[in-house]
Amino acid sequence: MTWLNQFYSSSVAIPLSLVILAVISLLSWKKSGRQLILALTLFLYVRYLLWRGLYTLNTADWPSLIISGIVLLAEAYGLFQLIFFTFQAWRPVERQSPAIKTYRTVDVFVTVVNEPLDILRRTLVGCTNQDYPADKYKVYVLDDGHREDVRVLTHSLGCGYLRREGRDHAKAGNLNHALRQTSGELVAVFDTDHVPTSAFLRETVGFFENERVAIVQTPHHFYNPDIFQKNLRLESELKNEQALFFRILQPGRDGHNSAFFAGSSGLFRRRPLMEIGGFQTDTITEDIHTSMLVHAKGYESRYLNKVLAAGLMPETFGGYLKQRTRWAIGCVQLCLKSNPLMVRGLTFAQRLDYLGSVYYFFHGLPRVVCLAAPLSALLIGISPVHATVPDLVHLFGSYFFASLVMMRTVSGGTRNAFWADVYETAMCFSLSKATIQTLLRPRRPQTFVVTPKGEKFEKRGINHVAMVVPHLILFGLLLAGLTAGIQVWLNQRAMPGLEVSLFWGAANLFLLTLAILSANELPQWRNNFRLPRRVFCELACGNARIDGYTKDMSENGICVEVKKPFLPESKYVTLLLHSSHRSHVAVQGMLTRQERSGSCFEIGVNIVDRSENGIRAIIEQMFSRPNVWSDVKEKAPGIWQSLWSLITAIHSAWQSRRPARRHFPRALHQQACSIEFRGRSYSGWTKDIAFSGLAVVIDEAFDHVSGPGLISLQGITLKVALIGVIRDEHRTIAQFRVDSVDKGEGEWHALNSSAWQFSC
Repeated sequence: MTWLNQFYSSSVAIPLSLVILAVISLLSWKKSGRQLILALTLFLYVRYLLWRGLYTLNTADWPSLIISGIVLLAEAYGLFQLIFFTFQAWRPVERQSPAIKTYRTVDVFVTVVNEPLDILRRTLVGCTNQDYPADKYKVYVLDDGHREDVRVLTHSLGCGYLRREGRDHAKAGNLNHALRQTSGELVAVFDTDHVPTSAFLRETVGFFENERVAIVQTPHHFYNPDIFQKNLRLESELKNEQALFFRILQPGRDGHNSAFFAGSSGLFRRRPLMEIGGFQTDTITEDIHTSMLVHAKGYESRYLNKVLAAGLMPETFGGYLKQRTRWAIGCVQLCLKSNPLMVRGLTFAQRLDYLGSVYYFFHGLPRVVCLAAPLSALLIGISPVHATVPDLVHLFGSYFFASLVMMRTVSGGTRNAFWADVYETAMCFSLSKATIQTLLRPRRPQTFVVTPKGEKFEKRGINHVAMVVPHLILFGLLLAGLTAGIQVWLNQRAMPGLEVSLFWGAANLFLLTLAILSANELPQWRNNFRLPRRVFCELACGNARIDGYTKDMSENGICVEVKKPFLPESKYVTLLLHSSHRSHVAVQGMLTRQERSGSCFEIGVNIVDRSENGIRAIIEQMFSRPNVWSDVKEKAPGIWQSLWSLITAIHSAWQSRRPARRHFPRALHQQACSIEFRGRSYSGWTKDIAFSGLAVVIDEAFDHVSGPGLISLQGITLKVALIGVIRDEHRTIAQFRVDSVDKGEGEWHALNSSAWQFSC
């Protein structure tokens, strides 16, 4: 043990840590040495855990040893997780789409149960708009919800409709029923919410020229923010939680021929699929289970790391946990029923990759142990770690810093530093419960829980309180423990490892706070998500016309950027959308807002009269153009930027956000006016005006109770309604909405036009 003591002595350990961190930082800065960075980070974690096992266990008595040993085992879980990550991220494969020599027949399956029709419509428009010979592919809706409205929509879009009698084996049973009713050489599968681009089949079918290829998978990209981005208001600072797996780990697995079908946005060759009996029904994660058995038959898979479809992330904390719990249960079932280590036909690399996928979903219990570990010292006086702060700083701290730099480099910008701890804290209790119950009762039938999509909510708050009760309980215990520990520290009473436990407890309290805030749902203002899209368009109303470009769009509304204000006589307009797939399509809309944005003006148009062609044209522009997602670039977030987003997330989560509702832009304009309001007369002058409203400055006491009134200026009489009052020491500014023009409509229009020309 002498050499180990010397190895961990400060004279050796600290210089070694500094050298390794310098090498990792230099390689990261040069964006090179991926494998060396991974290896050095792994070395630092092995060194730390060896030190933890040899020098920091609390052996004072049996209870102390048991608690200390459990905490060490929980930390050791992370070592194997890092080993699996290193193996999968070692050398990602980046493939290009091969040319298609043979146009094979493709059956496109879209599975649906209870999802909203507008979500299904998007996917069907994308599926039927493929740049592929029309006689070579057929789209089928697999309706497990037995809904007549789904049948009507399916037939209106020219798709096949398949319905079975029962719902045995959930999604896998639904797909197997469809396999028996169809005969295409290839089978493409999409969830209800995953909308393919028109290039999907053209980019993927070419891989099947190799007769050994049985699976082709593409990334899952999501056009809505995940619950952490949304509820913590970090859409622009935080990367999507699933991006790391689909953009880095799946390409890494592809190098081992173990990239697997992820449930949607992938294709199978029918023959290998039928050889294993179709989609597997023994587990509720039919995607990974089916892929593993196809690989065990000696077939190959390909992963095309190019976004060719986009879907919806779970929109609520409850939906997120339901999805992850199902994955965890399915992976435990896979481990018990078709353990990757026991399945014949898999290569060593494939066994490790599939085992790594299963192993990840056991992280719930180790995370709970690490979250609760400081309580043993703070509440019952048993320190789980006997170590000094300097030793922890240079042994654990060096590994932790290396892991941050490694993740920033290896992830290619798909994962923010620090945030993996937040993700695991949010789901650790649900996953722990699911895995333990499945292990204890492996033969218990498990229900396939469909991930909710299209959920609507209008009020802020925690919709699934039961799912955060464990977080709240542990939060309270840590708060009590920290209070007690600080009192001990202030009284200068001796307690081994007190400083370590105080810091550890405070960090865990912070993680729990973020997890709880992630469950605090924000209201959903819009019925459909807006996507940034730049398409040339025209706005017309009577003789008024203006050209512009769309800034963002949904099926219900479009934001248009123009160079000058649009001053129509009515708020109802025609929007001419110039489609790249067809001649321009006219849709009827209503102006909902108009505001200055930099050197341009933004006009919000609510679509009110939509034909089927109009809806389809909008969906095609939003989702279906071949390179519509080509601007999906991952920019590596800096470590300090990620730390700042972590620190400011608590404040960001409570910021208010109100939708803009101004129908027309306001122009500065001062003019004397008189006001008749609630039986009294007032004098004042306008501050700013718009077709739909105006602000008036009044130099006297003003009854600010809402109600109707009249405003007269220069031969113009407006019927108005008071919507707000701002008061200071010297004056009152009253905000009015214009309900109608009682007199001088032409003059009112001319006054607004001249005011804007002067302002511009």
